[in-house]
Amino acid sequence: MILGKIKYKNQVTLPSKIVKILGLKQDDAISFAIKNGQIIIIPVQVEPRYTPQELQAIDKIVADEKNEAKAFQVGKDFERAIEDL
Repeated sequence: MILGKIKYKNQVTLPSKIVKILGLKQDDAISFAIKNGQIIIIPVQVEPRYTPQELQAIDKIVADEKNEAKAFQVGKDFERAIEDL
């Protein structure tokens, strides 16, 4: 068993042995679950929501529309505008 400690603002430092075993590195995402009174830490692969090309299209929309105050609703309207490019 490897012990840790809850610190100020409920922060916990993962022991280096656990980080090495799981192959974790700085800025990796992890998920927490509770099962039978135990805390389970699960490494998570986060996939980007948009491709680099879509991000460039978003930047173009922002630049083109910045002074026109055109508003898009979050979700389908925004995604449709990206697809139209």
